[in-house]
Amino acid sequence: MRTFWRKRYVCPVCKGEFESVRLFSEAIRIRSRESDLKPVYEGVNALMFQLVSCPNCLYTSFEDDFEKLTASEVEAVAKVSERVKQVKIDLTENKSVRDAALQYNIAAGMYVARRKLFRAAECFLKLAWLYRDADASDEERKALEHAKELFLKSYSEEDLTEERQIAALFYLGETSKRLGEKKEAVRWFSELFKRFGKSDSIYLKQARQEWQEVSFAG
Repeated sequence: MRTFWRKRYVCPVCKGEFESVRLFSEAIRIRSRESDLKPVYEGVNALMFQLVSCPNCLYTSFEDDFEKLTASEVEAVAKVSERVKQVKIDLTENKSVRDAALQYNIAAGMYVARRKLFRAAECFLKLAWLYRDADASDEERKALEHAKELFLKSYSEEDLTEERQIAALFYLGETSKRLGEKKEAVRWFSELFKRFGKSDSIYLKQARQEWQEVSFAG
């Protein structure tokens, strides 16, 4: 079965051309999902290859918006790039968890610079998942704390689509639960039900189960 291929990009920040390792869709196999909808993969861990990084300036983002920068975003990201471009990261298919973790941290900083807080929160959430797979509980907790903070800022400050509002509320509840903040978890899940209780979103279905667990635990 084919696993990796290389896609060509033009960096919107430094204008350099490069190739990035991507996964063939058939190589991505999800065995199950955990309570926060984290995928459990069979074979290659797709979390390691969700970001695209320019090897020259280390501009990093999710693939679906890598080249979608405004002029002001390019200027903001370039400032972050100046601070991180000397960092050494293996961007090949042989990258380590450390390399992927650096990518997620850099991407989060660049999304904050672009004022895309929801996407920055996603970076820290997936970083937490990466650390969970590596059994690095302290690092996972720190990443969850950052994710929670950014989901809250995103929910409070950004003009989110309904689906992203639902996701933000779900992850505010779920990260609170995983951080041991049960009352906070109940509050956020309750807010989710109050505002979007009629939605058929997968987040609502999972939140009902999580709300029961945290409400009646202990």
